[in-house]
Amino acid sequence: TSLDSGSIDASEGLKEKFADLKGLLPENKDVVKCGGYYNLQKLCGNPKDELVKTIVDGIKSSDKKVTTETNDEKIEALATLLYAEGKGFEADLVDGDWAEVLTKQGSKSSSFQKAAEKGEFKGFPINTFDIDSMSFEVGVKVLKKGRVYSKVKYSPSTDAFSKTKDGKIVLRRIGCDIAKATFKFWKLPTLNLFFLKRKGGFLEFVYMDNDIRITRGNRGGLFVHFRPEFLEAQLA
Repeated sequence: TSLDSGSIDASEGLKEKFADLKGLLPENKDVVKCGGYYNLQKLCGNPKDELVKTIVDGIKSSDKKVTTETNDEKIEALATLLYAEGKGFEADLVDGDWAEVLTKQGSKSSSFQKAAEKGEFKGFPINTFDIDSMSFEVGVKVLKKGRVYSKVKYSPSTDAFSKTKDGKIVLRRIGCDIAKATFKFWKLPTLNLFFLKRKGGFLEFVYMDNDIRITRGNRGGLFVHFRPEFLEAQLA
């Protein structure tokens, strides 16, 4: 039938696209965590749109966490496919505010951030890059009224890079040193957390464009950030 014929054509198209992408995937990819090569092939049509939809659905879900194995495999697969697009670290592009929408720490399941109220961003941790000082700031909520703030100095590194299909070098890694960390609880005075100062970490840029940023930390965490205005548009 024509419907079957269309399905076969679409499947063949994905097969051809994945064949082109396969050589551009990260060398250290974990195919098992991605659900296998067939899953990567199945998702390679438009990985950015599919990732955005999966995350937005997770944010809007009534569950506090979406922890199904299928979702974890899907997110890993989509991040791996986006790596192949050759869009890593760029100083001008990273500058400014980013809202954290998804965190996956090591072997733990993905956790979608929740907005405190629809249309507000106080429920989303904001990550701010300042290219002039070559630093970024992170605020992490602790308990109900507490927050840990960290200022991280960064420097682009040549320890990890990839190449596009036409041979262009793509920077993937920035070295990260925690220069300052403080804890603020409600109206109490701010405390300096000297013991959290640390050197030698890094962030690997899996993918970044004007809307979204995907990074992996040196401890294996996967982080997805949206620009606040992009997030607002997706949640509207």
